[in-house]
Amino acid sequence: MVSRLSPRVGFVALGGLCAALGVRHLAINGGGVGALLESVLIFGLCGIVFYTAYELPEWEISPSGQRRAVQIGALTALSFAALAAIVWLIWLLEHHAFKLSFLITFATSLGAAVGSRAGPYVVKADEQLAESRELSTLLSINDRVLRHNIRNELSVALGYLDGIEDVDDRAEVADRARIARTHLEELVETSERTRRIASIWRTETVQSLDLVAVVEEGVARLTAESPGVTVRTELPDSCAVRTHPALPLAFEEALRNAIEHNDDDVTITVRVRRDEDGATSLVIEDTGRGIPQIERQTLRNVVETPLEHTEGLGLWLIYWTVTRADGTVEFTENDPQGTVVRIRLPDRAESGYSLGADADVDGGGSWKPSGSTPNE
Repeated sequence: MVSRLSPRVGFVALGGLCAALGVRHLAINGGGVGALLESVLIFGLCGIVFYTAYELPEWEISPSGQRRAVQIGALTALSFAALAAIVWLIWLLEHHAFKLSFLITFATSLGAAVGSRAGPYVVKADEQLAESRELSTLLSINDRVLRHNIRNELSVALGYLDGIEDVDDRAEVADRARIARTHLEELVETSERTRRIASIWRTETVQSLDLVAVVEEGVARLTAESPGVTVRTELPDSCAVRTHPALPLAFEEALRNAIEHNDDDVTITVRVRRDEDGATSLVIEDTGRGIPQIERQTLRNVVETPLEHTEGLGLWLIYWTVTRADGTVEFTENDPQGTVVRIRLPDRAESGYSLGADADVDGGGSWKPSGSTPNE
């Protein structure tokens, strides 16, 4: 329940607690000038906390980051209060104890003020560092695609086209052209996937989707393409989520991987459920050959190296979509064989955080960020 509260409410509650301590201190010590000045000092520190709550949306940090900033503020306040209590105890043992109420209240308010201002700075710095690492990984993936996939496909296509104008056999010309076309189409698909991954990473919008409808439409479309594959579903009547607009594309990619990379007798099970904490789980299980260990290890490391990289971009497309939705994705082994893709999406229903919904996801699972063009 606590995780569903708006981070702004958390800062307001922290400031309200400090203000209540200030009122209590003023009530205990009467209306003297000294107590009044002490309370003014305390209320001034509370104002800093309230101001942080007011300007929190301007920090441009994620919902989880905002909650972490609240935690930093609360823990700093608690630490300062504990420090004040220790100082007061030392003074008591040395027979110099004075004004415990003011000391605790002032320390708590000071800690809350310091923590509420420092917390967003710390979180934003951490998120910018994480974003830089993500961008570095994305550039590494694109570099590998340019060096390996695109170069190989072009080399093969050019090899079959080389000297084709000097070939007299029409059947051989047609065969060469067909093979070259196949590799060029693979090149176009690889380039399109790379562009999609970059667009997913750049898009920070969230959109309301019925996850059950997304699953049903994706399953219907892909089973129509591969009628021999058995896909079972365990779905509630509906499951509304606010998530990245490319989620339908990521789900279809996970389902397509399970279909295309296994034999026709593979059985796939798709489950959707709402967890007790309000998060939503989407699980795709198959009984196929499983994802190679090097592929899963690469995703766990979130890095691409010359000796350890994924052969396809599908898993990266799933990873980036779920990550940008502030969710988590796991690729594990099924028992006794196969793969389990477990996607967990956070509850945004009461988060109060929305960057808009200006991206487009149509019923066909295609996805395009707002303002993009076909030649982007």
